[in-house]
Amino acid sequence: MASDSKSTVRYGGNTACVEVTCGEESILFDAGSGLRAAGDLIAKQARKRDAEGLDRKHLHLMFTHCHYDHISGLPFFAPFFDRNTKIDIWSGHLAGANKTRRMIENYMSSPYFPVGPEVFAASLTYRDFEAHDVLQPIENVVVKTLPLNHHDECIGYRVEFDNRSICYITDTTHILNEPDQGIIEFVKDTDLMIYDGTYTDAEFPAFWNFGHSTWEEGARISKVAGVKRYCVFHHRPSRSDNQLDKIAAQCKKKFPRSWIGREGLRIKV
Repeated sequence: MASDSKSTVRYGGNTACVEVTCGEESILFDAGSGLRAAGDLIAKQARKRDAEGLDRKHLHLMFTHCHYDHISGLPFFAPFFDRNTKIDIWSGHLAGANKTRRMIENYMSSPYFPVGPEVFAASLTYRDFEAHDVLQPIENVVVKTLPLNHHDECIGYRVEFDNRSICYITDTTHILNEPDQGIIEFVKDTDLMIYDGTYTDAEFPAFWNFGHSTWEEGARISKVAGVKRYCVFHHRPSRSDNQLDKIAAQCKKKFPRSWIGREGLRIKV
């Protein structure tokens, strides 16, 4: 969950929301509490494009899964309330028909939320898919999908554009001394892997069944799979800025082209 305090001012305390930009277009992954600030920025950019007579961007929001820390910001996304905005919402982790629509409607319902998605003014399209499907949400952009090892199912993504790729692999756990060959093959030679580094190897035995991995496992995968850049993501909520500084230094020793995820971080590939 969100972790805002004096000890997290440098890395930030919001939950998952990642934007991948491909040329003039972009895809948002997950709708954690970080989605609110992202939406405010997108709304500002939309007003600027309107003033310059440019077409609006067609937005895409893709979910890994629907645990609260990945959907909590959804009702507060400013573009949802703009009738001139088109947004496609994608998910593939649940079973059955109309799963993306059901996910949104179930979350925004009593007693968990006072109003439903009918309050949104934007033009919304709900798009379901299955794990392993290959998607093309934007022209010249291919999105590959992978099931991850997490409670209630979860999807990993690989975005390919202009001979470059970014992999978003969060909320997955691993088995000690058994590298996840599915993930290794999926992220092979990618330009950037964003990976679930919630725990350390030392902490992992106490939390092996919580559905998360370690930053060290991410470094090991990066080496084996030929990953070019590695970003540690989904920090443990109790982790302070100072603790993350130490992890950053340790991670650089194991994999020099690595970063610790923080709010506002931009990595160009």
